[in-house]
Amino acid sequence: MIATDELALNLRSGHPWSLHTFDCVTSTMTEARQLADAGAASFTVALADAQTAGTGRHDRAWSSDTGDGLWMTALIRPDLSPDQAPWYTLGTAVVVAECLDKLGFPVGIKWPNDVLVSEGPYLRKKLCGIRAEMEVAEDGTLSWVSVGIGLNVHQSRFEGALEPIAASLAMLKEAVPSRAQCAGAILDGLELLTKTFETEGFEPVGRRWTARALGLGDVATVRDLEGEQTGIVRGLDEMGHLLLERPGERDWYTVMAGDLVFERSANMAASCR
Repeated sequence: MIATDELALNLRSGHPWSLHTFDCVTSTMTEARQLADAGAASFTVALADAQTAGTGRHDRAWSSDTGDGLWMTALIRPDLSPDQAPWYTLGTAVVVAECLDKLGFPVGIKWPNDVLVSEGPYLRKKLCGIRAEMEVAEDGTLSWVSVGIGLNVHQSRFEGALEPIAASLAMLKEAVPSRAQCAGAILDGLELLTKTFETEGFEPVGRRWTARALGLGDVATVRDLEGEQTGIVRGLDEMGHLLLERPGERDWYTVMAGDLVFERSANMAASCR
């Protein structure tokens, strides 16, 4: 288990985080929700060595039953409106990607929040998954946001269905930071992210996301509530929604939520241009 004193040593001096560490839990998202219901303050984090039922976006199972990865959920009570809370989905991906880049790992972001390997033999394999939840108070204000982060750190390999899609930091280089180092860097980044959102909005974080985005200008298919939409990925709007240029359409299509799958079609790109 990551000791709280070890984690505290990897956070900035004077940090605001309340640290809760566990050996094994159903999921750190569940623990964070219970802490929120009990009145936990903003900047509370739950970390676990293992999860028996960890999930990612759309409740997909996340392999986190060992101490080889960083499994944690941050609880934040930002001064934002409910429609701004989804900014954390993209912003947390930016924080994780920037932290890993500073530690020497080649990474990029696939919309909206998957942190992937950006070069080498493990190109486009997933290092980190992120899931965000929120609760709205009876008066319509935002009560809290929780951000679950699953980062593959020390796994030497993946098997079965995970083998073609997942990677870990240890698979990329020999010198791997500890889980406490990764957690400290990410939590410091989330604190700064919250300040940016509250004082400057999404725009500066959107620029940082775009700088690390994988697949801008590429053809992709998005599966959202409207079905499947195929076009060229053009970036984000001011609220963080994906912009897709479809063939024959003057206005770009706005995607609020969905799954992005990249295609290999030069003809589609030519028809959009």
